[in-house]
Amino acid sequence: DVPSQAYWILELTKYDFKGATGRLVASIPGIYSQRVPSISESLHFLHGNQSESRSFGLKFLGSVESSVVGLSHLFHTSADSNGVQLKKLAALLSKCRENAYGMSHIILRRNTNVPADANAVSVLVPDPEQFSGGDCIQLGFLPRDVAKWVAPLWDIGLFGFSGYVYPKEVLATALEGVNNKVQLILYVSQGPSFSDLLETTQPKHVSAICSLVASIQRCAGLWRLQEVLGQYKWPENLETDFLYGSSSIGSVNAHFLAAFSAAAGKRALRFSESEDSDPDWGCWSASQESRNPSIKIIFPTIDRVKNASCGLLASKRILCFSQRTWQRLRNVDILHDAIPYPNDRVGHPMHVKVARRRFQSKTGTSSFGWVYCGSHNFSAAAWGRPISNSLGIKANGATITSSVLGLRLHICNYELGIIFIVPPSDTKDRTNLKSTNLDDIILPFAVPAPKYRTKDRPATAQAMREALSELNEQERENFVEAAAAGELMEEEIPDEEEEVLEATDYITEEKEDEKAYAEILWSQVDSSESH
Repeated sequence: DVPSQAYWILELTKYDFKGATGRLVASIPGIYSQRVPSISESLHFLHGNQSESRSFGLKFLGSVESSVVGLSHLFHTSADSNGVQLKKLAALLSKCRENAYGMSHIILRRNTNVPADANAVSVLVPDPEQFSGGDCIQLGFLPRDVAKWVAPLWDIGLFGFSGYVYPKEVLATALEGVNNKVQLILYVSQGPSFSDLLETTQPKHVSAICSLVASIQRCAGLWRLQEVLGQYKWPENLETDFLYGSSSIGSVNAHFLAAFSAAAGKRALRFSESEDSDPDWGCWSASQESRNPSIKIIFPTIDRVKNASCGLLASKRILCFSQRTWQRLRNVDILHDAIPYPNDRVGHPMHVKVARRRFQSKTGTSSFGWVYCGSHNFSAAAWGRPISNSLGIKANGATITSSVLGLRLHICNYELGIIFIVPPSDTKDRTNLKSTNLDDIILPFAVPAPKYRTKDRPATAQAMREALSELNEQERENFVEAAAAGELMEEEIPDEEEEVLEATDYITEEKEDEKAYAEILWSQVDSSESH
């Protein structure tokens, strides 16, 4: 029998991961929003059945990306023909103070008297000048699948919840009168009963806690890479190499290369010693990448594949590199030949995805940096394609320009890998390392890898098709049989037309069940208020 999920959770609790030198990096398909940092300002926080304004000493546990459903109910033409509600909403939103990310806080209120759903939670925009019992206007509700775990945990005081929305997005959706979902970020903190969690929690609350844990935002793809490697200050002037060897290269361009390098901690040299706390200050950009390429791509030449002892067919089953990507990169001078290591592997194709950024210590006696090994191809599909902002977010009168890593990230693939880190010598936790030399980690290909010569070209699908014409009759028959069996890699469809994507391209409409849920709640809320 396959062990249950609970079995593996119990097994993992037996291990002490404090001394672990590797960090997991995962990619899961989806469109992710930038995690808004924990807030330190006074705001209206919900715990128990109360709403109160507090300046927090409570511990924040994380944030959850959610939405507001049913927003069009009050603002569509038939319900608000003279625009009274819309004007009131605009007036209240104009009074709300926006944080550095262009978001304003809202009120969450439990609807315990709604028969349709005992877990219903209303979302309201307050009048910040009269917050205590002051004027509010309701936007809608939390989605049913979110309210079902927020309400029980909130009611018993285990956790506190507060919410933030983009006022421009709210107003735009209300003006259009369409059934679009409005993004809402839920902040989760310890509630007043958190210290009594074991005594307070009943079996019916376990499922809600599991849902909360599963919903807490975690970084994936490029953003996870940045989360892990951004903890260290990497000295640009001591870098000796930065490379990525992969059997599959996606439709990479200057923007993706810059995003990957920025996530890995690459900074403009003149800013690398800056003490500025802003993570975007001096961040590597696409224009810098175009002028001064930062990373080497390790991929076998067609000649190496043709001369391999195992034949062309073995590589055709593994390698993927589109001709259009080659045309884009051929003059950038970042391609290097992949020579398997150790020598007994020469002649056999490498199905590897390995990256390394190496630095040499000032004394020259040791190296440090990091090595990635996993399933991520070197592509935006695997690591995520950053999406630019188009909402016109402003803070203190100035438009915020998003970094090359974007305000959203579009990931297409499931991937998993691990990063091994040997931090700089001045890092506090370096004393606990088993190895203090990055060179102890042996790569599966020769380094330094030889740069492509003038006549070299990668083993693209087109190059391998052309090489097929040079095969003898028996090899050609084997190739045709493999193609008929579907064993060969398909050439990747280039996606360079999607290089610049905007957040508004991904506005989603409410699903039918969400619309129905919101409408029945609205009808019962309206009914209760009329009596």
